[in-house]
Amino acid sequence: MIRLHPSNHKKTLLKSTALCLLSGLSLPITAQAEGKLNIYCSVQNTACEKISQAFGEKYNVKTQFVRNSTGTVLGKIKTEKDNPQADVWYGGTLEPHLQAADLGLLEKYRSPNQKDIMPKFKKLMDLRGDYTSVIYVMELAIGINTKKLKALNIEPPKCFKDLLEPRFKNQIQYADPRVSGTGYSFITTLVALWGEDKAFDYLAELNKNVAQFSKSGLATNNLATGEVTVDISFMNAYLHEQEKGAPVEGILPCEGIGYTLGATSIIKGARNLDNAKLFTDWALTAEAQELHWREANSYQLPANVHAKLYPKTHFPPIANFIELDVIRFGSAQESKRLIQRWTDTTLNQ
Repeated sequence: MIRLHPSNHKKTLLKSTALCLLSGLSLPITAQAEGKLNIYCSVQNTACEKISQAFGEKYNVKTQFVRNSTGTVLGKIKTEKDNPQADVWYGGTLEPHLQAADLGLLEKYRSPNQKDIMPKFKKLMDLRGDYTSVIYVMELAIGINTKKLKALNIEPPKCFKDLLEPRFKNQIQYADPRVSGTGYSFITTLVALWGEDKAFDYLAELNKNVAQFSKSGLATNNLATGEVTVDISFMNAYLHEQEKGAPVEGILPCEGIGYTLGATSIIKGARNLDNAKLFTDWALTAEAQELHWREANSYQLPANVHAKLYPKTHFPPIANFIELDVIRFGSAQESKRLIQRWTDTTLNQ
């Protein structure tokens, strides 16, 4: 373990690709908590840093995080079941969090701040909020590199079905659902739209135009640089690339708006349980959810009804969102079955 010690009352920040540890922070007199908190984080790395740092400063907690994709974190929690190495799982798509709950990998805790989650998700929280809490919403979209499309004289897609056309051969990327919650959300969206058989027929055809499967839904830098022309991920990722100056746009597909929910959960056997509960309560506040766009260039839609949106965000009407059976798709058994069918449909043909 890497240890940091305060020096001259200055803040110290140590970064590495595998581990970020924040300690020695100047603290407000009102901070009440003490001790440590270890986080597995599945949002953008900068957001992980900002969230960890802000919580640590606010509550006088030495906070460290490891950033991995949703699927990777679920695998780590399974492996570490008898010896948990983290207290909290923050961010990433909801379905793997529900799967972790079904597998007995999460600690039971219903935060009182769930009352501020969007009403659309009240039924879901009533049913499953004992083990996880919704913290943000992300709309599934088609990302395009406008400069590359123009250079190739390719008309932009408007719908998922457009991506089957020959003009997109070897131009498309999407996240591997075996390791990415984003990739799994793509599958569940198609199943919700068309039914399972038609969805997998579509994926088999789409595979003919796919150049590569990314390991994370956040791997939109490949789209930004023009390594691929089309990407399937969430709208906030494309807004992030736009803000960095990349020729990227996000298109909400004509078939309807699929979406996923981001979640935060406490890992069963958490060594710092009180701080994990405190972190969960704080993560559900408008303050914590606005921090994503205010300080981390991370543009998910906050789930807290009192949180302000990033000024350039356009929130589509909830009525345009497709109906998703989140509990069904969040089942560990259903996820395993659908991902295996995806493997058989795409990789084994």
